[in-house]
Amino acid sequence: HRWHAPISGKVVKTKIIDGTYYSQALSVGLDPAGPNESQGYICEVATRALIFIEADNPDIGLFCFMAVGMAEVSTCDVRVFEGQHITKGQELGMFHFGGSTHCLFFGPQVEVEFNLHNQTPGLDSSNIPVNAHLATVKRKK
Repeated sequence: HRWHAPISGKVVKTKIIDGTYYSQALSVGLDPAGPNESQGYICEVATRALIFIEADNPDIGLFCFMAVGMAEVSTCDVRVFEGQHITKGQELGMFHFGGSTHCLFFGPQVEVEFNLHNQTPGLDSSNIPVNAHLATVKRKK
């Protein structure tokens, strides 16, 4: 499972944070699918790759993509380097063995309008096709 840049810009910093695997929060009870119900918890304890990007779009500014290795995924392989200019859609890195989740972090000054494709986020929602419109950053006034 490969990661692709959601924006164009300059890679400012990359960092791998080692973590655990096959972990889930006791507070969610028995989760037959493993980490599905524990994604918030796992984003704090699993292996993570952080890629900080200074966006070409000044309305975005500094942005962070975080890949999170869930369940048995403990390898996050970053394929970009600090100082590199990347373009939207370009490969950033990958998981080795299986797949996982990711988080996108925007600064407090950024107003993001998400396109949920007429569904409610959650485990019962449908996959959104690759390269589909996910969100729009509103222009600063």
